[in-house]
Amino acid sequence: MNKRYHSMKLQFSLVIIGAGILAVLVYLGVSMASQKTLDSYFNSKAFIAGAQKKSADQFQEYVRKNHINSYDKSALDTWTERQNMVYITVYRDDSVIYDSIMSDSDYYKSQPYFVIQFEDGPAKVYLDGFFGYQFYLTAMTISLIVAVLVFLAVCIGFMEKKITYITLLEREVKVLKGGSLEKAISIRGSDELTSLAQGLNEMRVSLKENMEMREKLRSANKSLVTGLSHDLRTPLTTLMIYLELLSNGKVPEVEKQMQYLKKCTEKAKQMKVLSDQLFESVLVAEEKEAELEEPQMVQYIMEDVISDLIMFLESQGFDTDCRIEWEPVKIAVSIDYIIRIVNNISSNIIKYADLGKPVIIEMKYLRNQVEVCFINGISPYKNNGESTKMGIQNIKSMMEKMGGECEVNSHDSSYMMKIKFPVK
Repeated sequence: MNKRYHSMKLQFSLVIIGAGILAVLVYLGVSMASQKTLDSYFNSKAFIAGAQKKSADQFQEYVRKNHINSYDKSALDTWTERQNMVYITVYRDDSVIYDSIMSDSDYYKSQPYFVIQFEDGPAKVYLDGFFGYQFYLTAMTISLIVAVLVFLAVCIGFMEKKITYITLLEREVKVLKGGSLEKAISIRGSDELTSLAQGLNEMRVSLKENMEMREKLRSANKSLVTGLSHDLRTPLTTLMIYLELLSNGKVPEVEKQMQYLKKCTEKAKQMKVLSDQLFESVLVAEEKEAELEEPQMVQYIMEDVISDLIMFLESQGFDTDCRIEWEPVKIAVSIDYIIRIVNNISSNIIKYADLGKPVIIEMKYLRNQVEVCFINGISPYKNNGESTKMGIQNIKSMMEKMGGECEVNSHDSSYMMKIKFPVK
């Protein structure tokens, strides 16, 4: 959103300018229409004649009461000042004695006049003026009021629109505050309020995702603890039985004692593996994002860890079949995650793989992915009791954090795990 062109400050400035122009046009329109209507009445000969006669009568009454003569300029000025836009010209014997507006005396000789009786004798008086002054002033005032109302209506309409939107956002925020995160925040316009609404909506989505993730983790943790307690109970019970037999002296034969001690060691190791996987599961869950290193050639990243895996498996009596050809392809990974993933894979192979079948390690290069496959036979004699599948879940979580995938395919006699890395 470009705030330079969509900010509320600029919008309000444009509204004020537009409202001002509209108000001026309204004022001019109403003023011209009212003036035209008033002109048609006040400029008629009948009205002017009547207004002049009324003013002449008022002037005659003023002269009579105040005993004014035709040369008393001060008294005549006083009368004209009291009138609203009425002017007089007094002349006698074709000579102008008094003129309130200094007009051309020849003009009045051709105009109607009134004979006014002054103290010093009669004189001709011509009266002229803006007789509808009060009505024109009222019309101008009404035009101005209408223009101001139009200006205010446009500005208030704009503000009302924004206030309505703010009120809507307030209601929707109260809904969010109440715990309902399903309803989206309304997004309108393209100004600061829109940016605020977008931010609130993003916050709503984030809160919703966090709550869903929290519930998901709670459910997963519950399942994990339930499964782990079941998995730990079996070796722990067996361990306690053997230790109790040994501690009570019920196994006098040395050979049998050594056999029981060996079984106790195996059960303790099994419990250690389960506890390590639980710790790693919690650790992976707490890590929100993996810090990936700069993209490197896949050979540079994977060659050493795969070589170490092969050496370890062969030291445990497994045969390996490595089908890897290195190509100039780059991937971005967390080396710590790669080591932990390979350790989990080796642990699973040791526990469940058939020693009589080779462990196959191969690499495939697809268009946008590099796949590393681990294939082994499943031993019918080894206890496949890890119902929680924590090791596999940890591998999947770490691969997802690196932007990759983990795929597992298990059959009656074979087991295959694929870890897939995106090509950079």
